[in-house]
Amino acid sequence: MEAPKLPSFIRQNKHKTFEFKPRYYDESKERIDDLRKKYHKSGESKKAMVGGEAMRAEMQQKWTGNRVAKVQSSNRRLLYIVIGLFAVAYYILRFSDILA
Repeated sequence: MEAPKLPSFIRQNKHKTFEFKPRYYDESKERIDDLRKKYHKSGESKKAMVGGEAMRAEMQQKWTGNRVAKVQSSNRRLLYIVIGLFAVAYYILRFSDILA
């Protein structure tokens, strides 16, 4: 006589793994493509870059430009705050004898 089995909701399922098996692989074609990419890029100008790399360079340039603008605006804001605090402190110290 066999012992009764536990309900299935207690058991945990194992995760599924991903296995990619290429159907065809041409090693010589892969090597030739790598060499073309390697030597083709050396003589390119910035405008003639491959789409993805040109976009990456443009985004990096915009990001650094935006960062510089943000730093400048935060420095200007800090300067205004410091000037305002000095003005308030000067006003309090200068005219505090009138109020007291």
